[in-house]
Amino acid sequence: MTTGQRRLPLLEHLDRRRALALDGEWDRLVAESPGGSPFLTWAWIGAWLDTLGRDADLEIVSARDPLDGRLLGVAPFFVETRRRAGVGYRSLRLVGNGPGAPDHLDMPVRADQADEVAPLLWDAVTRNRRWDVIDLDGVASEGTLAATILRRHDDRHDLEPIPCPYLRLDGGWDAVEARMGRSHRQNIDRYRRKLDAEVDGVAERLIVSAGDLEDTMTRLAEMHQSVRTSHGDRGAFADARLVAFHREVARRMLAAGRLRLWRLDAAGGVIAAILCFRHADTVAFYTTGFDPAWAAYGPGRRIMATAIRGAIEEGAAEFDFLRGDEPYKRAWGVEVRDDVRIRRSAGAKGRLLGMGRRALSPFRRRADRSPT
Repeated sequence: MTTGQRRLPLLEHLDRRRALALDGEWDRLVAESPGGSPFLTWAWIGAWLDTLGRDADLEIVSARDPLDGRLLGVAPFFVETRRRAGVGYRSLRLVGNGPGAPDHLDMPVRADQADEVAPLLWDAVTRNRRWDVIDLDGVASEGTLAATILRRHDDRHDLEPIPCPYLRLDGGWDAVEARMGRSHRQNIDRYRRKLDAEVDGVAERLIVSAGDLEDTMTRLAEMHQSVRTSHGDRGAFADARLVAFHREVARRMLAAGRLRLWRLDAAGGVIAAILCFRHADTVAFYTTGFDPAWAAYGPGRRIMATAIRGAIEEGAAEFDFLRGDEPYKRAWGVEVRDDVRIRRSAGAKGRLLGMGRRALSPFRRRADRSPT
């Protein structure tokens, strides 16, 4: 090797023990990566590995500097066995994904070496192809992973956009209010005055202690499920595994200083709560719930406004509503950017499944447009 010639990174396929041992280096790597989100931090990834992903078939590759051993990047995937129309198949997915539905996922790689390291990591993952389809949901569209996989123009056919609304917070609350619809702005003020005037013990609280965390998460789960199931949705706390996962995420986010869990108290009880996470200059809204018995006082709007005001007060530049372009989000005057879902066939079975999915997609879209 000639003087000055650069050594290639050392690549290693990690078993579960070695993957868990990344906890001390992971967040530093994410901070040195071009993008980032709370769902890339170890608080989320570690919680997933210990709960929902406890039995996951991991496909994780690390890249290290050959001279000093510094972590340069990680390709964090797992292989999941699924069934469609009675056919079993294996799918390559991103660690941390699944029923928690995280957004802005990526392959964390040091920004100054992304062009070199990211393709090496992806090639190492795909060299021993043991899956039928690639299904990467919630991928940051401008991130390292998307740039690495979508190298050709034809690759764009594999994309499904995922709208992710967000609020710019520059200009403070007055600027946010100016971008809202008039009736929405008036309703926030009217419901606030009504609750404060008619009910005792109204208080908005940011959870900062482990003791308050457990009680608030329990109440959030109850309220969230009550509202979501009344609309025919499964909800984020639908079973014991999801409850355990979200509790563990909240504990770790609190310990990392990333938790932004607000609750609205009234008449001696919790009537609304909202779970958010902080990463860099963004506060991301993850989930919320309110007591339907208090619907006449607009607790859902109020707790959202509380979280947005809190983000402004702590100097955040953006409030991220994450996936889903629902009408209630548009009422806040949001802008929209897209994450992507990347789905690609691998092998004969994967191509057959892809043909079936494409053939059925017009019927699915027609069903989505049908009134319920």
